[in-house]
Amino acid sequence: MNRNASTPRTPAVHVIDPMADPAPLPEITVDHFMENGCAVVCVVIDPADAQQLLYGTVTRPDGRLAGTYYPADRVRGDHWRIVAADGTHYHAASEYDAVEWLTTSNRETSTPDTGTVECGHCSQPLEITRQQWERDNVAPCPCGGHADLNFHRRHAEWGENFQPG
Repeated sequence: MNRNASTPRTPAVHVIDPMADPAPLPEITVDHFMENGCAVVCVVIDPADAQQLLYGTVTRPDGRLAGTYYPADRVRGDHWRIVAADGTHYHAASEYDAVEWLTTSNRETSTPDTGTVECGHCSQPLEITRQQWERDNVAPCPCGGHADLNFHRRHAEWGENFQPG
């Protein structure tokens, strides 16, 4: 039985006075610096006390966006996430690692976003993304087999022996 259907309830929404004095707002600043030739801009809340980063952006020397980064757990300031310019999401151990990856990785524009590996069971070529290459141990095949990505990583770098998808 749905409790909401049998028990009428007043919603927890209240009218506020737009002319009322707002609560104190935390100080928010924008910090920027150069790292590995890239411009890094980060938004920091309450820089005098807690100094918690809300998010940061990294722009390459040519002006193109490399990506953004932010802490998934804002209370502790950890579990860092990276969103690359192509929309791919990555995990990072720290803010330093996120900035380092964004300022040094993925600069080569000719690197394919997809590649092919061979199924270990039927030898069928399988298309994989760069994210799968970096994250997964296997790539499943329709035949029920899989490509062992650990094996492929030991024998090639991303972009070597790959056919662009």
